[in-house]
Amino acid sequence: MKILGTRRTRSVLDFSCSFEQTSRVPSRARAPRPTSRRRAPREPAPDRILSAALAAFAARSFDGATTREIAADADVPQGLLSYHYASKQALWKAAVDWVFGELAADLASATEALRDVDPATRLRSVLKRFVRFSAAHPELHRFMVHEGSHDGPRLRWLLDRHIRPLFEASTALIRAAAPDADAEHLHYMILGAATHLFAVAPEFQRLTGRDPFASEMVEAQASAVVDSLIDAALARRTAPRTIARRARSRR
Repeated sequence: MKILGTRRTRSVLDFSCSFEQTSRVPSRARAPRPTSRRRAPREPAPDRILSAALAAFAARSFDGATTREIAADADVPQGLLSYHYASKQALWKAAVDWVFGELAADLASATEALRDVDPATRLRSVLKRFVRFSAAHPELHRFMVHEGSHDGPRLRWLLDRHIRPLFEASTALIRAAAPDADAEHLHYMILGAATHLFAVAPEFQRLTGRDPFASEMVEAQASAVVDSLIDAALARRTAPRTIARRARSRR
């Protein structure tokens, strides 16, 4: 996994994805279980630190998480973590840059492939890709629930560096596909629908007995989000035009 330290989230033209068959469910949802006793290679220590940090901040918030617990979760010495990150704030920023860098790289993987695709198809493809990313990184939504609930320096830093570019990219895609939709409202409806199932996975699994990270469940969720939100918005756009055409044909 490549660490992306200080790169800002990319602009709207960079937020596209390959067609739906080119990248199905990300690694969390599709990784096969080992079939032998040999252990899979561990991730490098920097990746383990950032992954553990994001999980800790998502579960316990910035104030509740400690660098000692993060080092233990990452299975690295406390001194190694302190050597790379002078403070908890520095570690928090590095973890944020890492996960949003992963998101940017994932959504931008096939920009050229979708450049000439119609806006509705582009929006559907990007949204399905985002659902798959959310399944692979459920801690991102949990993290944003903490940070988005409290105004302050961390939230303002997040907005300027990552969230605003994503918001502008998302609403631009929505407006291109469905000009009559309330793009800002629909953006937040998409966020909730795309991420909540995976953020509350233990609850869903206990109530239903189903694994929300199973490949078929992730694909069903992606299709349901597109069908219920995007196709509905597109239908509202085309309905008045269809009615007008029928009225003209009766004259």
